[in-house]
Amino acid sequence: MRRFPKIKLPTYPTKRVFPPRLFSATISTNQPYSAREDKKSTYSLHERSKGSCPKCKSPLPTQLPTCSQPACGYIAPVPNQLSGDYFSLFGLPSIRDGAESSRNPFSIDAKELKNRFMQLQKVCHPDRWTQQGEEKAQIAANQSALLNKAYQTLLSPRLRAEYILSHNGVDITEMDNMDQEQELMMEVMEAREELENAEGEEDTQLLTERIETATAELEDAIGKEDWAQAKRSAIQLRYWESFKRAGQGLEIDH
Repeated sequence: MRRFPKIKLPTYPTKRVFPPRLFSATISTNQPYSAREDKKSTYSLHERSKGSCPKCKSPLPTQLPTCSQPACGYIAPVPNQLSGDYFSLFGLPSIRDGAESSRNPFSIDAKELKNRFMQLQKVCHPDRWTQQGEEKAQIAANQSALLNKAYQTLLSPRLRAEYILSHNGVDITEMDNMDQEQELMMEVMEAREELENAEGEEDTQLLTERIETATAELEDAIGKEDWAQAKRSAIQLRYWESFKRAGQGLEIDH
């Protein structure tokens, strides 16, 4: 019989701090949701305006203020507007873009995201800038660290959901009312008991199913801008992932 972490509400999960609000939690009233069914469409990487190098005037290869021309050596800190928008950083449409507002930011192609991540890291990898002086090497290291954090956030369904919810003003550190809190507590406790009584690999299968269900519910709720349901599904997903890690003997990710 496997042991799973004790249940403690409402202080779990721990609050995550993200950059300033980017998204609006207000659903457009200009057209009914039935006319916005493509909100479940996958966010696809596209060519955003990258600008040109202010030093050599060559086109910049990515959204980063970093030139790839060997003879140039231009690199600058990432602007706050870009560093606070992980989607734009990877060439994904920001929800601030009116033309792309019908797309679901939760639906991301992981393979495309990885390809763009590799392109970005190639431009600012610290090893490439070690011979360019301490200041430029530090800027490159900061860019690389930002990219790693942004990539891990968008790659993980749970972290991606928490990021989107945070920028829509949704606090996932606690439920909205006591009834919801008690309902969720009962559901989690029942799931924990069910998992502890499972035999063999049955507990792994049960957790996998719960994680898949919560993830699908998250995608649907965020696509519909149903923030209350998205919040509940995000908290559920956090519990199920913690149980899975505990069952595997791994450190619980708070």
